[in-house]
Amino acid sequence: MDKQDKSRRAIDDIFRLINSGQVQQAETECRSYLDKHPNDINVLGLLGAVCLNLGKLPEARTALEKTIRLEPAFAKPYEDLGMLHLQEEKPQQAVELFQQAIRLDGGQASAYAGLARGLMLLGEKEAAENARQKYLELSPVARSLAQATKLLEDGQAAQAEKICDEISKQNPLNTDALRLLARIATEDGRSVIAEGLLKRIIKVSDKDYRGYVDLGLFLGQQGRIPEAVDALRNAVGLKPDLIAAQQRLGDYLAIMGKPAEAMDVYDTALALDARFVPALVGRGHMLRVLGRYDDAIRSYESGISVRPDFGDAWWSLASLKTYQFSAAQVDQIRTQIDRHTKNTDSKICLHFALARACEDSEDFDAAWREYVSGNAQKRATVDYDPVRTEVMHDSVIEVFNRELFDRDWKPAEDGPTPIFIVGMPRSGSTLLEQILASHSQVEGTSELPYMGMLAEALGGRRGGGKQYPAVISEMKAEQLAAFGKSYLYYSREARPENAPFFTDKMPANFAHVGLIHLAMPNAKIIDARRDPLDTCIGNFRQLFAKGKNHSYDLVECAEYYLEYVRIMEHWDSMLPGRVLKVQYEDLVANVEDETRRILEYCELPWEDACLDFHKTRRAVNTASSEQVRMPIYSDAIGYWKNYEPWLEELQDILTPVPEG
Repeated sequence: MDKQDKSRRAIDDIFRLINSGQVQQAETECRSYLDKHPNDINVLGLLGAVCLNLGKLPEARTALEKTIRLEPAFAKPYEDLGMLHLQEEKPQQAVELFQQAIRLDGGQASAYAGLARGLMLLGEKEAAENARQKYLELSPVARSLAQATKLLEDGQAAQAEKICDEISKQNPLNTDALRLLARIATEDGRSVIAEGLLKRIIKVSDKDYRGYVDLGLFLGQQGRIPEAVDALRNAVGLKPDLIAAQQRLGDYLAIMGKPAEAMDVYDTALALDARFVPALVGRGHMLRVLGRYDDAIRSYESGISVRPDFGDAWWSLASLKTYQFSAAQVDQIRTQIDRHTKNTDSKICLHFALARACEDSEDFDAAWREYVSGNAQKRATVDYDPVRTEVMHDSVIEVFNRELFDRDWKPAEDGPTPIFIVGMPRSGSTLLEQILASHSQVEGTSELPYMGMLAEALGGRRGGGKQYPAVISEMKAEQLAAFGKSYLYYSREARPENAPFFTDKMPANFAHVGLIHLAMPNAKIIDARRDPLDTCIGNFRQLFAKGKNHSYDLVECAEYYLEYVRIMEHWDSMLPGRVLKVQYEDLVANVEDETRRILEYCELPWEDACLDFHKTRRAVNTASSEQVRMPIYSDAIGYWKNYEPWLEELQDILTPVPEG
């Protein structure tokens, strides 16, 4: 076999490894061959391309520059070296290399794609578009992808998917096709398929930050926040100047209850662009969580000065109980509402902000109009089906029956003791948590998403078996113990002090009381209860950051309240005495007696600090963060009466709710 045949065979073997995703093995094969044939320009150039793919830029540069020295007329190494310069954020040098590659071989579509990217970074938009058009002209695959993208944007997802499937069959490593397929699967609700595609992209090209960004955002949408954080950390590790990814990473760290880390990430984003408003607002949220209200206000106001139309900044100020808008600011909010026609999210925030401003001036007629408008627009953007909620609760009640609870479970009880505070939002759960977190043995963690996330994952979410709650009837004691340990594992991120007790005040966990009891029999469960009218109006007046989708329609909110009461009555009948009910109004009226009752239930010794909860310095990530840093007050009791003229239907629906 002559030298040319050996080179061709080596290249074929290396390409087979690359096409099967074994890129590191391909590098090994390149180096092994070059040990014997150090000046083979084909394998040497291929080594440069492989090292570039692996993110080994110095090794890639050495191989590519040597290839060019040995054969200056070889076009591909110039192109690959241009890609390397793009990764190093040197667009001018990259453009020159792409242009040289095109002079040597004008038929390489990929060189035009790189040239278009480089020219765009230099601000030469017309030349970049010309290069992109040439790329599309030379690349049938690129044309097909452009067609698929257009079909997807036009709502023809099935046709777009068919095109991408065909591209993937011919070229399994085409990450653009995989990315489109993942987007289609996500929008179609096929989350398992979408996740598999996104992870495949990373496997194919683990040094491309875009794959980690896409995976991080996907996982965040799925509520898998710790995994989303890991993915976004990888993305910004590869490309630290990804300001939007930095900001989203900060958001997710905030959800995980890590305000200090979130602050650092927001500061990193603002170091890249001091006028990046989402990071200014995010930073304001963390300052608020940490109790630094004056600094939080300055951060929100800075965002407004840059973007007066950024509704989230206005709502963030309005939701600070200690802040009042000036007349000029109120006029500015009204002006922005009138101007807003496209950004629905901002307009919703502005309506809620204006409603709070009207409340401050006791113009409740105007405030109600703004709440009704803001809630109606918000309801149109969220997915909530009250029938689905009722059916789910029917299933929970059916599965968690006397026969199930009478089984001999006896799961393990290792680890810290969680104190679950459940109920409706705006029912005093933050006050309860602050009282408990003022105890030396209790760590407050705010709302943790893990109980619902882990319950949803049980059974058939990824397979064909029964789903939660039906799957519970088939589980064994050791499986439930493993579930409890999984919850403790995930929650540890939010409890760095590792205290013997910790709180989780996710309201919707009221539907999981039975599961909590079976998986973690040592857990404490407190039902935070408040007057139903005050609760529903409190929900209607609050623009939540995420979830609580029942709250944007008063009828649906009232029906959800009835569902909450129904399922709590079921737990009381199945597990008498297991859940401690704390009535908000009773707590406000007699804080010491109620606090003693709470601590006794939690098997915690009395500590005077629990009565001085407003002096406790801890991060409070909730809409009530200002109130719990003040002595207890009763102003919120009966607040619904300000809106009584509009609440006849709400009162009728809530009539069946028992008092106390």
